[in-house]
Order: sequence, then structure tokens, then C-alpha cells
Amino acid sequence: MKEIKMEELSKEKVFITGINGFTGAHLEQYLLDKGFDVYGTTVSTPNNPKHYCCNILDKKELGNILKSIKPKYIVHLAAISFVASENKQQIYNVNIFGTLNLLEAIDNLDYSPNKILIASSGAVYGNIEGELDETMNPQPVNHYGNSKLVMENMIKTYFETQNIIITRPFNYTGIGQDSKFLIPKIVSHFQEKKKEIELGNINVYREFNSVNFVVKCYIDLLVSDVKSEIVNVCSGSAIDIKEILDIMEDIAGYSITVKINPEFVRKNEIQTLKGSNKKLTSFIGNNNNHNSIKNTLEKMYSY
Repeated sequence: MKEIKMEELSKEKVFITGINGFTGAHLEQYLLDKGFDVYGTTVSTPNNPKHYCCNILDKKELGNILKSIKPKYIVHLAAISFVASENKQQIYNVNIFGTLNLLEAIDNLDYSPNKILIASSGAVYGNIEGELDETMNPQPVNHYGNSKLVMENMIKTYFETQNIIITRPFNYTGIGQDSKFLIPKIVSHFQEKKKEIELGNINVYREFNSVNFVVKCYIDLLVSDVKSEIVNVCSGSAIDIKEILDIMEDIAGYSITVKINPEFVRKNEIQTLKGSNKKLTSFIGNNNNHNSIKNTLEKMYSY
């Protein structure tokens, strides 16, 4: 595989949907630090001239923005990413049809972008035991995972006409993640010195990767010559929620009482969710030096 140096790509235009989201914000900053010219969409009123307020369900508006920017690289992050979201129709509309709108808009451009990276999710695998790899038949157990799998299947029809790579990131966290997600919720309780916390099932094993690790993988995949592939973005290492709590107690210097709230225990809970990173490392090498749950938790706690 041809090695591409970041300095060779300085000032190339990158377009990110969902640029002001958790991942988008980290990705934008990383790209800016590397010298890229970064643009993106947001659903809120932007305070950055390179951010465009755009609902990705509006194909015409999305197409006009792309035509005006002419990015060489596109990263599609805009999605409903909260598994427990109650608006099931919105999950499917945004995750499937928003993605198709983007690809149709790209088809209408008068050039072909170098690479389009589209974020799916490790949630597509569902309740499959063991180390999950890309050869397995996905069996999603919730609407979020199912919407992402349908999205993947629809994207494949564009493999012959566009330079696309689909990523399946496993759980990750970091500064700026919404407190409705598990790790930020735990960290905020310790920041506020609360004596107890209500959680769901803490006897589940997950990858809890750093957003910095995920962003680095995305960029390396984006500038690689890999296309028409689906690849896990994962470390292959899972720990349980109890260990997260132990680490936070060590960081904060006190113990917290955990109360199990039955309302927080999800139906069809996935017991262990971790991926195989063999395919990922074959494409871009090992990025695990950007990945430490203790360092991530320390940064989130002190932020």
C-alpha cells in the first residue's frame, strides 16, 4: 500500500457531516492541526463560516453545499447515535436516507472525491459471542444497529462508482461526549462528588476506546488507498463497567454506591461487544498508542 504523508495533503479540503458533534469536533481539530482545510454541516446555527447549517435529509441543499466547496475528502458522521432514542422513525430516516442523500449528491458532482468515509457501528453485529470480525453475518438487536446495517447494504451499491470505505467503530468516549452516554455520566457523577449513581447492567463487557484513537484511525483510512471495504475500528479489548468504576474511584479518591435501576437495563442487552482489529491493522497499522481508557478518564475528569 502506498504510504501517504500528512504534509503532502496540507490544505486539502475535507467535508464532515455532523461536524459539531462529539466525533466531528475532535476530527475537525485533528485535521486543522495537520493543515487540512475543513468544512462541514451542522443542524444548529453555526458560528464558523466554514460550517453550514444543513439537514442532511434535504438533498438539494446538501448538494449545493458540496458543489460550492468541492472537497477532496468526505467524512459522514451525521447520525442518530443514541441507542435508546425513542424516536425510531428518526433513527431510520437520518441514518439511512440521510446517507443516501449524501451519496446521491456526490454522484451529481462533476468530479470524484478521493475518498468518502462513512461511519457505521459495531452495533450491527448484535448478540454474537466472541471476537467480532467483518466476515460474520450481522444480527443487530436494536433499531440503531439495524438502521446502520440497512445503511451499509444500501451504500454497497455505490462501491463501483465512488471511493467509499465503511467503518464500524466500537464504543468510544472522550471530552465533549453527551452526558446521556454511559462514560460521561459516570465521570460527571464523580466530578460532582455524588455519593451514588443509578446504572443499568454493570456486568457487561465493552470496548471503551478513546475518541483520539478513533479519529486517528479515520484519518489514516481516509488518506489510504483502501476502498470498497467495511472495517472495524476497534482495539479488540473489552472491560466491564465495574472496572470503569474502579478506575474512576481511584482517580477521584472516593467510592461511589451503585444502584441498579431496572429502567436502565436494556432489553436484548449485548453481554460482550468487542471486535477483531486484524483487518484494521492490516490497512493502517496499530494505533493503540492513542488509546488508553485510564488516560481518557483522567482527561474527562479534569476537564
